[in-house]
Amino acid sequence: MTEKQPPLGYILSAPKGSLKDMFSEGRVVDKAVTIVKSAVQGYIDSFLDPKGVNRKFLASASSPVGLQFVTDLTYDDQMKANPNMRKTYLARFFAENVGRLPSILLIDTGIEFVDMGINELVSARVTPDGFWEASLLSYMKVSISVTVATLSEEDTGTLATLVSMMFSPLSTVVNNCIIHNYGSMWEVRLPLTGITLGQASNITLEGDSKTTVWTRSLELSCEFESQIGLKQPVSMFTQPFTPTMGKNGKQIPKFLNLVPNQEISLGTSYPLYLEGMLDVYKLGVEDPSIALVTSEPPYVLQPRAQGRTRLLVLDNGATFDGGQARDKSYNYITDVPFVIVR
Repeated sequence: MTEKQPPLGYILSAPKGSLKDMFSEGRVVDKAVTIVKSAVQGYIDSFLDPKGVNRKFLASASSPVGLQFVTDLTYDDQMKANPNMRKTYLARFFAENVGRLPSILLIDTGIEFVDMGINELVSARVTPDGFWEASLLSYMKVSISVTVATLSEEDTGTLATLVSMMFSPLSTVVNNCIIHNYGSMWEVRLPLTGITLGQASNITLEGDSKTTVWTRSLELSCEFESQIGLKQPVSMFTQPFTPTMGKNGKQIPKFLNLVPNQEISLGTSYPLYLEGMLDVYKLGVEDPSIALVTSEPPYVLQPRAQGRTRLLVLDNGATFDGGQARDKSYNYITDVPFVIVR
């Protein structure tokens, strides 16, 4: 069965497994550039390797000259079995490709961290052993320069154009411009537009005036998205209560064991602990079909069905000011979104 691709957009679908699994999978944000370069390298290799999964697309769209550039030849293959094929070196770092031609070198040219909006927090929960676990979204743009180098201007143009074709238009057909390994916490999105192939340039090797290397670069702006696992003791979030006032001048209570987007298991009662809950305040759930809550202490949240909703704190003693259009939020104090999971 073909793996279903996540929908187009800027939010990655929920990672496989639970928050607990995320901590054992490792944190990859500090390796974003390496992961993006590795993903692009593997993508290009899937076309240039005669046994690659995308080789058939290249074979039907390129000339016999372009098909001569392959990545799987050994030295013996070049000398004996495949005299018409040309070993092409595909590398992510300069040290992997010293003095080897023809070659394709991946160079990162910049990183842009993207603001995700109001809150990067995707989900959170408090564990029975007293820890706060959360999933945090990380999104950045990594610019990659794919540099092609050969000993002739014509070969450089052929190979560079071939690589350009892999990203536009073939990437929309092959993988919907998305590279995502099953079970991983990251996703790399190839550019839909804005792919630029620069002009050819040449340099003469030092100490060898007869040898000229021709280069041409393809500029890519890739998107990298991942989810980070966070874990801290709940004691970090239970400092002495300091009253906070809302815009309406009313005191906002503090939840000690409920954080925004927290996951709560279906079928188990979840006690709530609050500070600063006044006598005139009461609790409610925005969608009673998902969960119910006791309106008076001791406060207990009772999940009923999977889904996302909000826990509301309302002022039971608030009075309507008599305006012509009744404001539904006249007794609103605060709310905390949460998720009921199986």
